[in-house]
Amino acid sequence: MLIREIRCDIRFSVSRRAFDPSDKLLRIVMHTGSSDNLTLRRRSSRTRQANMASLKSRRVPMALLKVVATAALVTVAATARAAGQLPGLARYRAVLPENPHAKQVASLEIGVAPASDRPGCNWNRLTATKVNGDSFTIWLLTDADPFTSTAPEEIAYHRYILQEPGRSPIEYIDRRTGRALPPLFGFAEQLLPRANGTSQQTLFEKGTYLGHLLVRAKTLEPTDVRPPKSVTRLTFRSDLIIGTGRNFRDDGKGRKSRKDNYNYVPFTERNYEEMIAAGINYFTAKGEQINWVCHRPVFYDGYSPGIAFPEELYRPNFLGLRMFIDEPACRLAGEYPPGAPLSKAVEMIHEHIREKMNNKQYRNLLVENGINLGSLNLTEPALPIWETYIGTSYYQLEANPVGIVQECRWRIDPNADSRQILMLQRINEEFDVDIPITPKNLFLWFYSQMRGPARAFNSKWGMSIYGQAEPHLRLPSMKLAYDLGAEFIWFWTSDHDHHVTYDEQLSLARQITEYAKAHPRPDLDKLRRAATTAIVLPYGYTLPTCWQLHTWGTHIYPLSRKNRFGLTYKQVLTPAIEEIARCLKDDISYDVVPAGNYFDRAGYDRVVRIREDGAISIAVTISNPGS
Repeated sequence: MLIREIRCDIRFSVSRRAFDPSDKLLRIVMHTGSSDNLTLRRRSSRTRQANMASLKSRRVPMALLKVVATAALVTVAATARAAGQLPGLARYRAVLPENPHAKQVASLEIGVAPASDRPGCNWNRLTATKVNGDSFTIWLLTDADPFTSTAPEEIAYHRYILQEPGRSPIEYIDRRTGRALPPLFGFAEQLLPRANGTSQQTLFEKGTYLGHLLVRAKTLEPTDVRPPKSVTRLTFRSDLIIGTGRNFRDDGKGRKSRKDNYNYVPFTERNYEEMIAAGINYFTAKGEQINWVCHRPVFYDGYSPGIAFPEELYRPNFLGLRMFIDEPACRLAGEYPPGAPLSKAVEMIHEHIREKMNNKQYRNLLVENGINLGSLNLTEPALPIWETYIGTSYYQLEANPVGIVQECRWRIDPNADSRQILMLQRINEEFDVDIPITPKNLFLWFYSQMRGPARAFNSKWGMSIYGQAEPHLRLPSMKLAYDLGAEFIWFWTSDHDHHVTYDEQLSLARQITEYAKAHPRPDLDKLRRAATTAIVLPYGYTLPTCWQLHTWGTHIYPLSRKNRFGLTYKQVLTPAIEEIARCLKDDISYDVVPAGNYFDRAGYDRVVRIREDGAISIAVTISNPGS
């Protein structure tokens, strides 16, 4: 093993100095191999911070997680303009096509007034009346004008209330922030009325609303636009999404043999009540099932033939028609061209994922039902990825930096029906290491391959339980994922051995909910950045994946394949496996991440960088070393 470079960053913290001790960084770089020189470089941390800012500025915009993005709309308003407009009220007419659908909005009343109890903020009230005479009302407490702002994405929404036709008003609250949980679907840009041109009048003359021209018909005497005092408050947990992947369950009668499938039946209203009580807060629903969950403090996707347009778009808990992007790496495993370089795998997985993004299935459904959406784009919210081969997490998040969820089929029993799924045992044998065979080490082997990329992209990660997971490993793996900052904990329903029974899902959901209640988590960003060691792979490489121990989960990229330097993938990866074994033995928190453009070594005490030519560099940061 050739160690080409060892770097040691020593950060001094001396209190009895006239200058800011954090302003200087003393770096010692020791080179071994081709030369034995020792160089000392003293570098300003301001320069380093400027370089980091430059790097971050080149990053692509982060797509928003379709659940947690709602909270982001509240918190990004670092430079929001003060509101404080004078009270006003106006009625608008929507210019609709001939013979519009009965559910389309024909007129809109906009009212605005300063919030007496919130200096610098305004109450905004929208009352929309449809062609069929039904009406709904929205109240927004904002710190800037949401209708004319040139940066609507920076507006802070402190409160959000929706009153649907024939129902009492509901306030939507994000439990994490205590503030409003606004809708998705490009709420600020797409779902609110927007003034045309550069108008700065809150009660603008002309604008657009839900894809159609909006014309001011009459200016009215201002009235009280505050929401009623009697409002139902729904509080949503957006930082821990416990979900089930289907809208049906097994019938509870088991199956005749392992070769047989279960018999499945649709969820009933009572089932939804049971699941919500157990702590499940994300559902897929169809038809009448929508009505059983849409006004509860849970998230849902799916549709009903009797679409509540446009009210459904204004429900912050409506997430579109899909829950996830399904297994990109698994689906491509047999598609890579034989002999193709690793860069081809990266390219193909990027293309595959991007084809699944910017989905307009819900918009198409509305159009098919005769609703003319005009210029309304209505792209569905971004989706996390559900994947088995999570060694590809970094490359998948490059294309879709929303989040990734592991399909967990935990096996550790040496008497398992297939040795292919005994991950740690096979790694020990293949790479001649001695990782202790414990449940925690098994979980960390996989979780570290998601946490590193999630830290690089500031993304979400999580896990899901499958029927193949040994029962005694299920709850401990969920608890550890929660402790490490996982924001998704899901269950798979359907398909023989993959299926987790309904009763088991209820039991596990109840237990992890109770555990979370008893163990509040610190800031999630702090958990995301908790690892002290980064094991950095050459870009394009992955750790061996389950089943065959290939990289990328495919025979196209086996461990025996040689790279351009004449080294096998196994030879390149061996130092990384050895470092993982060291971390697991010594209980060191570590991440595994490729050396892509988004990897940032800041915050790691130790960075072990593996290079494709077999060289290794180790950079160590020592904080407060003393005098």
